[in-house]
Amino acid sequence: MMHKKQTGAVLIVSLIILVALTLFVLSGSNSVVMQEKMVSAVRDMHVSLEIAESGIADAESAIEALSDVTSFDTTGTNGLYSEGHGPTDLFADTLWADSNITHLATANTVISKSQARYFIEYLGIYTSSNAITDNSVKTYGAKSSESDISLFKIVSRSLGINGNTERIIVSHYAKSF
Repeated sequence: MMHKKQTGAVLIVSLIILVALTLFVLSGSNSVVMQEKMVSAVRDMHVSLEIAESGIADAESAIEALSDVTSFDTTGTNGLYSEGHGPTDLFADTLWADSNITHLATANTVISKSQARYFIEYLGIYTSSNAITDNSVKTYGAKSSESDISLFKIVSRSLGINGNTERIIVSHYAKSF
C-alpha cells in the first residue's frame, strides 16, 4: 500500500480563510466602536438639554414665588439682574465659571449628578389691554381687561454627563403681580 505525501494545501487554504475572517471582524468592530461613540454623544446631548430645561423650570418657579421685582439688581445677586444689566455674551466661559457663582442661580433638580445654572433678567413692564391682539403676551396672568405684565428673560446652561456637551436655553416668562 502506497501512502501519498501531504503537501499542506489544506493548511494554507485554512490560514487564508482565517486571515480574511479576522480582517472582516476587525473592520466590523471599528464600526461598532464608532456607533457606540455616536450613541454616547446623542445621549449626552439629550441629557444636557433635559438638565437645561430643568433650570428653566426652576427659574419659572422662582419667578412665580416673587411678590415684586425689588430683589433684581445691577450686579445680578443670586442670578437676578435688573432691566438692561443681564450678561450679553452668553457663551463666555467666565459667565458660567465657578468664580461667578454669586451672579448665577443653581437649579434644584439634579439629573445624572448635574445641575443647571441660570440667571433671570427683569425686562420691564408690558401694559396689555383688550385692544392688543398679541395673544402670546396679553393672556399671561391677566387679572382684568387691562393689566401690567412684568417680563423676564431666563437663560439656563448645562453640561452633559461627560462635560463635553453644553446647552444654553433662552426663555421668556411673564407674570402679573
